[in-house]
Amino acid sequence: MTTTHPPPDASAELGRLFDLHGRRILLYLARRTDLQTAEDVLGETFVVALTRWDARDHDRGDPLPWLFGIATNLLRRHWRSERRGRRAMARAAVPEQLDDDPGERLDHERAVEAVVRELDRMRPAVRDTVLLHAWAELTYEQIAAATGVPIGTVRSRLNRARAALRVEPATTNPLNGEARA
Repeated sequence: MTTTHPPPDASAELGRLFDLHGRRILLYLARRTDLQTAEDVLGETFVVALTRWDARDHDRGDPLPWLFGIATNLLRRHWRSERRGRRAMARAAVPEQLDDDPGERLDHERAVEAVVRELDRMRPAVRDTVLLHAWAELTYEQIAAATGVPIGTVRSRLNRARAALRVEPATTNPLNGEARA
């Protein structure tokens, strides 16, 4: 893979554009997703803009629409990736021993879908903590080290997640492994 290097003036111009329009693009992204994802997409937007600087139609004038286009496409790609991840998560959570009983399998799939929906509603930091505990089977201490937060924050996030998952009737609680009726 060949890496093209943008001209030196492109970096300076993009720095100026970031100073001028970065906040506006961030606000647009934050209205469409959470702040952490918005910040990540904003950074990636300017990296992509830098690598594609020469391909941009410089005759079009204002590069702001071009930057918004990049940001929108990156956000769309992020969402597609998240959806694929959730579908994979739901597939992985259905045990194979349920294959013999279609009714039991359907009940389990519905419960998993409810948990996945609730996980989707959680802040990314809380969701990551839950998945590190439930799927990676890390201890509280290991999760704290992996995420760079105090152990009390890990406990708080898991308690918040447990409370949110208890609200869903008849769902499998991935934190406790028990089905609730």
